[in-house]
Amino acid sequence: MERLLKLLKEHKLLSAPAEKYTLLIDELGREHGALFFIEIAGRSYKIMLPSPHHETFLRNTSPTVQQLLHHKEAMLLK
Repeated sequence: MERLLKLLKEHKLLSAPAEKYTLLIDELGREHGALFFIEIAGRSYKIMLPSPHHETFLRNTSPTVQQLLHHKEAMLLK
């Protein structure tokens, strides 16, 4: 996560909106969170925000990448 933060600072993308995501929904229609995609330096990083935290995060009118990465429940997936 520290390496990703360093890359985002170098490319000045921390204040960019976190707008590329997909909701994680099972076959019964229950939401289990949101999976955010951050593309930087030719790589795609996946950040998972579990339920119910993703709902309050997405209610924010323009959540930023920095807010996403500093959320206490955010997980970087490999």
